[in-house]
Amino acid sequence: MIKKLFLYFFCFLFISSCVKKRDLTNNTVVAHILSQPDGLHPYNNNSVMRSYIFSYTQKTLLGLDLKSLDYVPDLITELPSSSSDNKTFYFELRDDIKWDNGEQLTGEDVVFSTKIMLCHLTNNSQIRPIYNSVIKSVKLDPENPLKFTMTAQDINWTAKTILGGIYIQQKSYWDPNGLFDNITFEQILARSFKETDELSDWFNKFNHADNGYKPENLKGLGPYYVSEWEPSQYVTLTRKENWWGANDSSLDNKAYPEKIIFKIIKEDASSYLALKNQEIDVTTNIGTVKLMKLREREYFNNNYDSDFLDRYGISYIGLNMKPDGIKHKPFFVDKKVRRAVAHMIPIDEIIEVMMHGKANRQASNVSPLKKTYNDTLKLIPLDIEKAKQLLDEAGWVDTDGDNIRDKVINGVKTPFSFKFSYMSSPTSKEIVLMMKESMYKAGIVAEPTPMDFSLFYKNAGDHKFDAMLAGWGSSAAYSNPMQLWHTTSWVNKGSNFCGFGDAYSDALIDEANKTLDYETHRNALLKLQAKIYEDQPYVFLYITKRKFAVHKRFDNREMYFEFPGLRLNNLKLNSNYAVNSLIEDL
Repeated sequence: MIKKLFLYFFCFLFISSCVKKRDLTNNTVVAHILSQPDGLHPYNNNSVMRSYIFSYTQKTLLGLDLKSLDYVPDLITELPSSSSDNKTFYFELRDDIKWDNGEQLTGEDVVFSTKIMLCHLTNNSQIRPIYNSVIKSVKLDPENPLKFTMTAQDINWTAKTILGGIYIQQKSYWDPNGLFDNITFEQILARSFKETDELSDWFNKFNHADNGYKPENLKGLGPYYVSEWEPSQYVTLTRKENWWGANDSSLDNKAYPEKIIFKIIKEDASSYLALKNQEIDVTTNIGTVKLMKLREREYFNNNYDSDFLDRYGISYIGLNMKPDGIKHKPFFVDKKVRRAVAHMIPIDEIIEVMMHGKANRQASNVSPLKKTYNDTLKLIPLDIEKAKQLLDEAGWVDTDGDNIRDKVINGVKTPFSFKFSYMSSPTSKEIVLMMKESMYKAGIVAEPTPMDFSLFYKNAGDHKFDAMLAGWGSSAAYSNPMQLWHTTSWVNKGSNFCGFGDAYSDALIDEANKTLDYETHRNALLKLQAKIYEDQPYVFLYITKRKFAVHKRFDNREMYFEFPGLRLNNLKLNSNYAVNSLIEDL
């Protein structure tokens, strides 16, 4: 008995010694992220993780207030006013904003940044069409370097705010020789300027991966800079000294932590242990089950605030409506087949089993939290018999009794067996397997195909997939449907991955954008949602609730619906907080 007790005591000491203890009095926020960003280039990349980090390193003309959900000025003195025809907008920069080298921010930086965003030689095909469809030109005030105007191509719903979303870059750093000074906006939009060797060389360097990964190239106006990036492990931000916004009262311009470390933890079990051992201060990415388990422990609740909140966004199964017909066969070109797939997905079961009820179903590309949501659209129920009927009508039948439907395509009998792509994670794997099992009951075979983030989205942009499980983050602000749903965004390898759209849907997008009348805008969006619902390029699934855990050693732990859910820069170290023991439950 004594030996056994000694063994237990020895094991306890061993386990305790293996727990990595942090100095919790250190003014450093360690935040959990699921994957490293696809890059931190100001224009070339478009991932959620990139946007999360950019919240602290980059600046735009306008910001979105997390409490009121209204646009507010950030780099400008006030919201822009407009001309009588609502096509020209007047901006004035604040006079106290400095780049890291001490140079003042001017309208020239805004003009340069806008030209680069609009130029087809910039590697930003997913988001460029949004700006190209609205912005006609940006012109400097000859009397005041802080004033400038933006002229829209036409009356547009987003015209007043679209310029405010561009990450402003320093012209003197990127273009010290004024290479773009004599290239006009008209030439850029028409692609009519001469692509000289000098210009091609500049863009080759600008688009180079080094400008997305090397900390010394990641210039921005935010309160933090990227000081270290260890691939697949962490990204460290360090607070700038003598930063221009240090005395600003706005939430976005607070900079209490000395450092913010984004720690990359892919596995849910690892993030659970990291929270349990207080190795991280903040997460919005831990699995639902793991967080619910932690919330049952007094020890965890003594050290962390946590919650589940609704959020904007969508998760979906994307179905390739325009495959190449060779490697990716026309499984989903028929609307009846796509609707059949929607009837095969056990969404309610997935929410109950995998999310423990911490998710909300949705039937549209627009969040139910928004006033423009089409609430006439009905959730599509799980109905295997209905799915079978639709597949029969589409000509997919089991001709050889092997329980797999088939169809003659281009003279070849083709079984309905497709690759189901998803970003590799244990949760996604289980969800896909649940879907696969349900689909098999209707006679089709889904082949789970896990991928890393980069390959997944490259294939999506190149339309090289059959079906994919994915999602989009969203915002309380207007989400321009141009990026996801306009036909030009498929042709130009934008984010219309599935190939949705026709003249009617394009016209609805144009109508929603090219009006200032709210009812006209809203009605066009309602009709567009109905069209997407009818054509079913996506099987809309659910949106999980945003999961929060924030260490109580910090004050200002407010949580918001709006992305990124909380502000790490606003976390203020409480020097009087008594850190609880790490021993419990080891």
